[in-house]
Amino acid sequence: MLSKVLLKKDWKQVSLLWMLLVFLGVVAFTVPVWTQFEQFDEQIKDARANSVDYGIPFEERDRLTVESFFDLDSSIAYYIGDIGSVIPLGPVVFLFVVFSALMATSLIGAERNSQMSDFSMSLPFTRTQQYISKWVLGASGIIMATLLGSIAMFALIATSRYSFLLEGTVLKSVVIVLYIALIGISLFSLALWMGSFGGESISQAAWSFVALIFPLGIIALIQGSAYVLTSLEGLSAWLDAQYNGVFIQVVSPLGNLANLTLYEFIQSDQEWQDFISISIPSSIVFIALSFWLGAWMYNRAPQENNGRFFMFNNWLWLVHIIIVGCIAMFTGIVFTTFTYEANSVLYMIGFLIGAFLAHLLAKRLLYRFNLRLKS
Repeated sequence: MLSKVLLKKDWKQVSLLWMLLVFLGVVAFTVPVWTQFEQFDEQIKDARANSVDYGIPFEERDRLTVESFFDLDSSIAYYIGDIGSVIPLGPVVFLFVVFSALMATSLIGAERNSQMSDFSMSLPFTRTQQYISKWVLGASGIIMATLLGSIAMFALIATSRYSFLLEGTVLKSVVIVLYIALIGISLFSLALWMGSFGGESISQAAWSFVALIFPLGIIALIQGSAYVLTSLEGLSAWLDAQYNGVFIQVVSPLGNLANLTLYEFIQSDQEWQDFISISIPSSIVFIALSFWLGAWMYNRAPQENNGRFFMFNNWLWLVHIIIVGCIAMFTGIVFTTFTYEANSVLYMIGFLIGAFLAHLLAKRLLYRFNLRLKS
């Protein structure tokens, strides 16, 4: 299915981004670790100098070791962290969010901007082969950044005075790093899939952002609307449960990431089992689902609509309804904040105003602006 010709063509488009991602991946995995170690040093130094302020008896100060501050069962020191405090989840995920969007838009959106897609479609390769080539390049960049970055991170930890943090946690640490890579591939798969909707790079980036926040966002909008319009506690509790449910983790990498708590995974065996049995399979399912949908839609995207904000003219009505509904609910919820208690009348006023404005926006964005981009 893979073609060296396609890989070379796509490599020319993203080679600089790919290499920059790998380099910054090493930086994102190591610099925060070094910074965290410095913070540990400051905390331990301050605790030893002002032991009484930290609830540590003065006579016990000489018994304090570095390990004491990382032992939950220690009776002479307060707990400051574990290996989960060291793994730089935030910086690495942020890097993957940015570069997933950049690489995906370079591989599809920018190709359409430059009319290069017409040349690509004339090559003796199917659209599926072309999509696979793009996906492999992006996913390989994330994997390489994770591999080299995590090796450097573990080497830094193992050669530091905090190397004891790896004792008994090596396997969990490696699995968490692999999970971060899965999150990165999920983000890239989503952004590449949105290339089937957007006819150029800006619209692809916009649809990627919308698709990223939509699953959690629609639950929040429905929950806020239900709180104002109904008094059903069971409905609110059910919607609350959806944020941590398996479904939201399967359909949204952001939902999967929101349920990631390194401290609980490291300290609790039950949380770790849930992580292994739910979070990781959910990421894999999302990658497979978004890859399949992306390839399927890339095959059916009308080539003549390149340059438009939305590629599928037959689906404009559905997108129009979704835009109007979401903005109307959001405006209604905002209006209810004008009073101390939720007010259904204010909600309906805000809903109608938001629906009208959203209709005008969607009409301009999906129809007039869509045609203007094409021309």
